[in-house]
Amino acid sequence: MYQGMSLKLRFITAIFVADLATATAASAACAPQTLPFAGVQRSYVLCLPPDLKPNLPVLLLLHGSGSSGARMAALWQDFAARERIIVVAPDARHNEAWNLKDDSPDFLHAIVNGIETRYSADRRRLYLFGQSGGAVYALTLAMLESDYFAAVAVHAGGWRSSAEFKAIQFARRKIPIKIIVGDRDEYFSMSSVHRTQGGLSAAGFPIELEIVPGQHHGFIPQIAAATEESAWRFLAPTTLLENPVFVEYTQFEN
Repeated sequence: MYQGMSLKLRFITAIFVADLATATAASAACAPQTLPFAGVQRSYVLCLPPDLKPNLPVLLLLHGSGSSGARMAALWQDFAARERIIVVAPDARHNEAWNLKDDSPDFLHAIVNGIETRYSADRRRLYLFGQSGGAVYALTLAMLESDYFAAVAVHAGGWRSSAEFKAIQFARRKIPIKIIVGDRDEYFSMSSVHRTQGGLSAAGFPIELEIVPGQHHGFIPQIAAATEESAWRFLAPTTLLENPVFVEYTQFEN
């Protein structure tokens, strides 16, 4: 009887180890990368799904103030593997904030273009996601590069100053936008989020606002899991009807 139990234990252990190996293999492989840009060595994290094939979508992640691309990539890693998404998460030059001079659209385009070329990604399915300060910047980038990104989703962010709304005039396409925010967000009030929604809606953008009851600002794992599901359900169906067009804004270089 002891021997039978021992054999049973070894059998169960073997199954457990096999399942663990499968789960590990199913995780996206994330690795830090560098890119020289404008005389500065810039950093980002690249996550590739285990069954990497041509024509996969690409998701560009913008971290919040004080955070990093590595943290954003880690939170998206398992979801990206499951949905077969190539994820790229750059670091802002100064991690307290993204800005158009140091983190220009050209900088992000240089990273994404290299990845799309290297892995034969679907250029018509490039999506943008930002959190907190990254959400604010993602909304601005969506206006500047509305023919480049297929759609944008943001968490815990919106425009709060009248100057930020001026970016709307640069949009060449009514890019789909989703804002996800908790009704207890400590940094972005419901009034500012509704103003953002209203301004974009009035300009003709298809915009979806999801207010999560009881949710605070932080992008912690429990919040991230639900946010990623919701954001991707919104983003994934949208594909550019024509090849993407990237617009260069040389005025940001000086």
